[in-house]
Amino acid sequence: MPEPARRTEELRAGTQLRVGSVTLIPIERVVVHAGTAGNAAWFTAAKEPFAFVVRDAGGVRAIGIGAEEVSLESLGEMIPGLVSMVEASMARGP
Repeated sequence: MPEPARRTEELRAGTQLRVGSVTLIPIERVVVHAGTAGNAAWFTAAKEPFAFVVRDAGGVRAIGIGAEEVSLESLGEMIPGLVSMVEASMARGP
């Protein structure tokens, strides 16, 4: 009997990018689907942009791909290491 398909989804921080005095941290959503049937197994994976954390002269904020403001606090709760990454970028100065 085939197992039901499994789906996992997570948000994670990408590689920081610094452009002049602006630091960008891309936030990506990774989705994996997997399943089995008989002697076969399958999976698909996708990575898509979700938001950016922006640090500039105006402070630190999170902006969604649709240009809407995203809660930096909630992203920090969902993404391990994001808060320390943002703090480290602040310690480097403008």
